[in-house]
Amino acid sequence: MKRIGVFSAVILFAALSGSLWAQVTVIRDSISMGAGYAKQVYYSFQNGQIDTALAAGWHLAFEIPIRGAAIRANHARGVVVFQTTKDTNGWTTLTLADTVTRLYNDNCRWEIGALNQTAAPGNPFDVGWGLYDLNTHIVTGDSLYILGLPGGIYKKLWVQKLQGTVYTVRVANLDGSEDTVYAVDKTIATGRNFVYLNLLTRQVLNAEPPTSDWDIVFTPYLALLPPSGTPYPVTGVLQNVGVKAARIVLSSTANPDTLTPSAYSLDSCISTIGYDWKRYDMNTNSWILADTVYYLVQDKAGNLWRLRFVGFGGSSTGKVVFEKARLQQATALAKTSLASVQTFPNPAREGFYVTLSTSETVHATLYTVTGQKVWESFFSGQEVAWIARPAGLPAGTYRLLLQTVSGTWSASLLFE
Repeated sequence: MKRIGVFSAVILFAALSGSLWAQVTVIRDSISMGAGYAKQVYYSFQNGQIDTALAAGWHLAFEIPIRGAAIRANHARGVVVFQTTKDTNGWTTLTLADTVTRLYNDNCRWEIGALNQTAAPGNPFDVGWGLYDLNTHIVTGDSLYILGLPGGIYKKLWVQKLQGTVYTVRVANLDGSEDTVYAVDKTIATGRNFVYLNLLTRQVLNAEPPTSDWDIVFTPYLALLPPSGTPYPVTGVLQNVGVKAARIVLSSTANPDTLTPSAYSLDSCISTIGYDWKRYDMNTNSWILADTVYYLVQDKAGNLWRLRFVGFGGSSTGKVVFEKARLQQATALAKTSLASVQTFPNPAREGFYVTLSTSETVHATLYTVTGQKVWESFFSGQEVAWIARPAGLPAGTYRLLLQTVSGTWSASLLFE
């Protein structure tokens, strides 16, 4: 980690009890994405810069976790995704005239990419580009797309299936030439969020560090600007899965060291930190940073950090300078208690019990095997909680995720 300065101060700061004084160490650090934001930079609050990847090194990203079926496009590097009117029977005759809607990645959830946006509302087995079969456990592609690549290149795309760990992907030029079938295997990048495909070099790539190693990534991406949702390329920060953040705007006279973390709600939306901690001033031809904007960030390990951006070099260097300070350290006790969670009965019919020991509020979520959320609720920590089967939920295997401020726990559940 390149550290450009470290300073600490003894701060008389009111903790949650209102009477505990603490010493906060503020660390100044920086990263560089390079000229033109050429690199994505993966960063850990505890360990500094972890790794980099070429921002333009891929066109499509395929979700790796065993139940994941998200497919994201590299919009920031010119990849455009169009929904078409034809089903898979129209592969040979597909043209630009068949395009109807431009599709975008979701900027709050990694698990919803551009190719997942056409999923039918209320159908947990529809992943957008295909349908999950509860009997065969195969997602079969039922949609055709057209991709626009940099340089005016257009290709047609058919994600034929996801079986086991392998996506089968067919890509060709619009005239039918260079018709290629790719086997995009999740095991190529085990332990990561995504495995990547470069359609020009025809390479399947392991291009990111293990998901357990990083908290945020500095990267260009495409934002849909309010109020009309106009797509616009930006450069900023996206959070890793499991990392939460809150944006705090203080007055010019406020002391950030008196912040009470419990007063703010942390958000798992991956673009909570985002890009708007800076703006370009056309009058001075310089970047202006919002020096009264701070972020609270809970990292992968459960530590709570305060973050403030203090410098930005723009596209000439891609350099970002920031200050971080750890406010709270994750407690091993809370994580151990979550590790002892049990569910019964399993398989279940009407519902199931969850046994756990924590005084924290629990966020419970139920997902299909393809990653579609079918139910969620919050309840206070208790020894035994009853979770009823959501109305109309089909029989099958689901994933239960329990999250608290201090830890995360998941298990597979079978409804008969």
